[in-house]
Amino acid sequence: MFELDCKLLSVFYYIYKFKSVSSAAEQLALSQPAVSNILNKIRQHFNDPLFLRIGNEMLPTELSRQLFPLVSEALSQVEMINNFTVNFDQATSHQQFSVAMTDVSHLVLLPKISQYLKKHAPHVKLNIRTITSETGYQMANGEVDLAIGFLPHLENGFYQQKLFEQYYVVIASRSHPRLRCEDLTVERYLEELHIDIDVGMGHYPIENELLNLDLKRNILMRIPSYLGVGLVVQETDAIATVPYYLSEVLLSRGNLQIFNAPISFPTYDIKQYWHMSCHHKTSHQWLRHMCYEIFSQMNQ
Repeated sequence: MFELDCKLLSVFYYIYKFKSVSSAAEQLALSQPAVSNILNKIRQHFNDPLFLRIGNEMLPTELSRQLFPLVSEALSQVEMINNFTVNFDQATSHQQFSVAMTDVSHLVLLPKISQYLKKHAPHVKLNIRTITSETGYQMANGEVDLAIGFLPHLENGFYQQKLFEQYYVVIASRSHPRLRCEDLTVERYLEELHIDIDVGMGHYPIENELLNLDLKRNILMRIPSYLGVGLVVQETDAIATVPYYLSEVLLSRGNLQIFNAPISFPTYDIKQYWHMSCHHKTSHQWLRHMCYEIFSQMNQ
């Protein structure tokens, strides 16, 4: 047996992250045989293969998946110690952050972030990604720094912070032949044609609530995201049930009217999520603080 050091843990970390010995070697500026030798030592230490070659990828074993959050946190702590005297300066930093968002966040939140960066952090770059079923894994292996949305099923090893509360409203064209600023009843809501949105990850699924209430809408069209819903509603006599903060953006850009939802759909919290491996990084703390400062005032 031997003691694991930062070099060995780094080899494990980058093989896990890139699913490749050669990519880990390139990242660490080591030869591929050197990385393979180190991996063999780690395998001996844990008496486990740790990674199995499936096709062209090195996929983690169950023990590797359990070890990775601990290794990430350990390396993060070492990095924090090494960089203790180095402060993150938003005015001069050229760092790029990878942020996962929903389609609604692209329309509602991203412009606010862009305005802040333009004024306070002009050189900071963002790589915006879509929230998917892989987002948790991508945060754990360092591909994604932060996720913003509704992700109630993340496993242990993640932090979360509430930004604001979201709820649903109904939008319709201003020229809708039957809807004219009066309250929308449940009966009228169910009788109207609907544009249904396949919300995917990061959103609260309102269809589940309708099923629980044994209610069925008359669906005219299903679309894969919220990005085009405003334009479609404007050009039809259909209505759509959308998050409130999205409706504000759509109302400012189109010929739409907004109604309170006649059904008590649950409100849900929009949060920011991050993995324990970047919890103590000064730059990531700045990123999270920026988002909190921008968005936590939305419900006030």
